[in-house]
Amino acid sequence: MKILGLDFETTGLDFQNDRVIEIGAVVWDTNKKKPMALMSELIKVDEKLSPEIIRITGIDDEMLETYGINGESAFGKLKDLVDTCDYIVAHNAKFDRSFFESEIKNYGINIDPAKLKWVDTYMDVPYPDSIQTRKLSYLAAEHGILNTNAHRALFDVIVMLNILKNYSIDEVVKRAESPSVNVIAKVSFNEKDKAKNLGFRWNKDDKTWFKEFKELDLKTQQFPFEIDISPQ
Repeated sequence: MKILGLDFETTGLDFQNDRVIEIGAVVWDTNKKKPMALMSELIKVDEKLSPEIIRITGIDDEMLETYGINGESAFGKLKDLVDTCDYIVAHNAKFDRSFFESEIKNYGINIDPAKLKWVDTYMDVPYPDSIQTRKLSYLAAEHGILNTNAHRALFDVIVMLNILKNYSIDEVVKRAESPSVNVIAKVSFNEKDKAKNLGFRWNKDDKTWFKEFKELDLKTQQFPFEIDISPQ
């Protein structure tokens, strides 16, 4: 199987208003467990980068002006790689998928997003119970991998794929095909630690403890409290 590891660096978190400034992509052979093709491109944008984005990514306006290419060319190259692969793999894929779909529309790239299959290494990898974190840099450390260039797209993709190769791709794909659901813990204030200890997070807007699960995991999951389930 060929999969495309993908990561974007962007000008912000809002796919409707922010733009992709770097693409990192790796065509990965799941049998050989090695990269077949690499892509790393900076993309020129009209706006100046914010100090926060420069701090997080290390990318600055001079780099984009000197080494960046136009977005249409960059996403055209990405399309060529997408066309060779069975799945696109990203960490926290909702983020990358939203920017991908927005930018191919912005640049007029001829891809039908509905035909693409995505795997999310945040949710779809069957990490052992001993690993509670899902932050990529922490997951790397848990798997004995050092990422010295975090938040540069290509390096993050390579780290992600080296984590992924420790797991059965068939099981990962099976999990990817299972819908994600939100589970609400029906606990009182005095019982909140029961939810917190299981990784539930507090939603201050609707005042609930919630956690995202794959639907297939709920068949074997037991909770020390009642729950409500809603689709993603």
